[in-house]
Amino acid sequence: MGQFFTTIYCFFDDLFGLELASYLAGEATERQQSNMFMSIGLAMIGITLLVAVIFYYVINHPKLNNWWGWTIFLVINGLINYFVGWRWVLSDLLDGMMEKMDQTTGQLIPLSIMENDCISFGFANMILSMITFLIISYLIKWGSTNVPRAPF
Repeated sequence: MGQFFTTIYCFFDDLFGLELASYLAGEATERQQSNMFMSIGLAMIGITLLVAVIFYYVINHPKLNNWWGWTIFLVINGLINYFVGWRWVLSDLLDGMMEKMDQTTGQLIPLSIMENDCISFGFANMILSMITFLIISYLIKWGSTNVPRAPF
């Protein structure tokens, strides 16, 4: 499962950088050896599923049965997932977790990851969540009583 999310997120590694991708895959440091892509990806899918269920089954208002009603929730989902992805990675950066062992000196040195890389990762998470929202919409919209034709 972790490899699946690593593959999906690494389509965007040009956006947020190879060093951050290595860190999130658990390959860059001795301090962080678990695959964070899996945790972030599962959170992204959970949030996206929740937003879609709220749109199709909780709010379920006939006025939203068009492309713009669906787009409002697509954007809300993207913004939530942008913030989650950005803050998740930024918290590790600010906590000093992004360090690697220098082979020559044996000391921990910081990875060359900047706050801009964290922001870019948030955008990658947002894009993936919007694609996931589209897929989930096609899977669950048929059970809705008032908005089964949204987005199309």
